[in-house]
Amino acid sequence: MPVPAKPESPLLGSARLGRQARRRLLAMTLVALVASAALASVSGAAQIGARLTNGRPAWLILAAGFELVATLGFAVTFQLIFGEWLPRHTSLRLGMTVAAATLLIPAGGLLAIGAGTKALRRRGMPAAKTRACAIAFLLITNAPNAIVLGLLGLALGAGLLDGPHAPALTILPAAIALCAIGLTLLLPLVSHQRLAQTPRTTTRRAASMVAAQLELGVIEAVALVRGRSWKLLGAFAYYAFDNAVLWAAFKAFGHTEPPIATLVIAYLIGSAAGSLPVPVGLGVVEGGMIGLLVLFGSPVICTGIAVLAYRAVSTGMPLALGGVAFLTLRRSAGDTRHPKPATTQ
Repeated sequence: MPVPAKPESPLLGSARLGRQARRRLLAMTLVALVASAALASVSGAAQIGARLTNGRPAWLILAAGFELVATLGFAVTFQLIFGEWLPRHTSLRLGMTVAAATLLIPAGGLLAIGAGTKALRRRGMPAAKTRACAIAFLLITNAPNAIVLGLLGLALGAGLLDGPHAPALTILPAAIALCAIGLTLLLPLVSHQRLAQTPRTTTRRAASMVAAQLELGVIEAVALVRGRSWKLLGAFAYYAFDNAVLWAAFKAFGHTEPPIATLVIAYLIGSAAGSLPVPVGLGVVEGGMIGLLVLFGSPVICTGIAVLAYRAVSTGMPLALGGVAFLTLRRSAGDTRHPKPATTQ
């Protein structure tokens, strides 16, 4: 005699509908973000196309090559930190997917990497290790920007290089960058256990948890740097070649070319606006870079065209590579590898 099916609980059914609604909302949000990014790239490309007769397309091809290297540098750094838990090709593709998501998601660095580490937890990576590695990844990929900003700002402020010399645009950003580096390195020396000894209020518990996680992330980053892997060069390539795209864009469209130090300091300060919660940094990155370069003496028209060209390449290339990588990851989703458990002697 067949057993009658157990009726589904109304609560369970509503929960499933809620999950489906959230998934649809997330999908619609992602589609909207991709569409806005594509619209921004097309808009920039349209304005660039109007000046192609006066520009040099060979420099745009070189700029695309620079951005390709920058994106691969990001992916190689991702592979260095998370590759132990993933096959080589999978880690590279996931790294390029995270690079694209970093552009699409507002304040995307942390959120995009969080999405990537969620996939790693499915493959057996412990949650504590995942969080520490995610923080280490953020620190390592942002370290070249902070180091260059600190050293270059001091050199410009001291008048050792040709470029801006105003303390507010040189010494002050340099001091902030170097202080951030110093405080980050000192963090493991300040034990979070001191917070644990204070009264157990909700705020103190939260502060203790955050301090402990940041400490573990810094320790992980320092250990990776001490390992001296060649893949650490990926972080420098991610910064340097993306900056080189802006230089190549000036070569392609600018009638005048700012001094290298001016170009670098404007890139570093202007691109910091990309950390604001705006998808693709739309408007804020372009405005920051154009404003600083014009303030440093660059002509408005050629600066605007060069920055738009830079943004079209530096946004379009990672999105294209990340999109392809994401599609190939979905096709090979069943091909997973878990690390072998350690054997005890």
